Amino acid sequence: MAENKDQDLLYQPLPQYVSEEKEKLGLQELSCPKDKFVESFLDRQIQNFKPSEKKELKKSYLLLDLPYRQKPTVAKKKTTLNNKEKKTKKVYDIPPEHQKYPLYIPLHNLWLQYIKDLLQVTPTSNLTMLQKKMLKADLHGALVTVCKSRCPSYVGLTGIILQERKHVFKIITKDDKLKTVPKANSVFSVEFEGLRAKIYGNHFCLRSARRANKKFKLPMTNQTIDL
Repeated sequence: MAENKDQDLLYQPLPQYVSEEKEKLGLQELSCPKDKFVESFLDRQIQNFKPSEKKELKKSYLLLDLPYRQKPTVAKKKTTLNNKEKKTKKVYDIPPEHQKYPLYIPLHNLWLQYIKDLLQVTPTSNLTMLQKKMLKADLHGALVTVCKSRCPSYVGLTGIILQERKHVFKIITKDDKLKTVPKANSVFSVEFEGLRAKIYGNHFCLRSARRANKKFKLPMTNQTIDL
């Protein structure tokens, strides 16, 4: 139906004033099919062209009434979940049957090896460089103790960090309890390689990926980490 309407618009009669003056304008009615007219018009206009060029030109002309075929659009398959979908499907929630402290001891052992390779502590190590590396270190698997907190019930809590969010640590304790400890107004202690690091949570409120790429300038006016 739409194609018939387009053809009616394309081949409408000429306006009245053009029809009256067509003899003066030298207009004539077509006495042959449209495609034959196009071919003859090309022959007249490209007399000096080579035969191969004429052949190519005749192949490439386009009739106005040729219907436009739109390519079918293929919907892209969604490969990732957004934050709302992750929250709805509880992607980051740890099921109760997996909240067992012994399950994460191998993770802590891997973290100890990771922090050893990262810091490479020697008797002549530069303390400032160690602080910079520790600020960017991944803490998943670290064994931490809450030294200070605005909430007294968190003080003395010890466990392995399973998840680090922007504002909280999720820690599994030795009695198989998953605790969510806010970073703000808290001080955490981490021991490794004979060193004890104190992490001041107020200045640690960053996602771990962003913290790894952030440029820290030491010494800082506010305490961030002590070794």
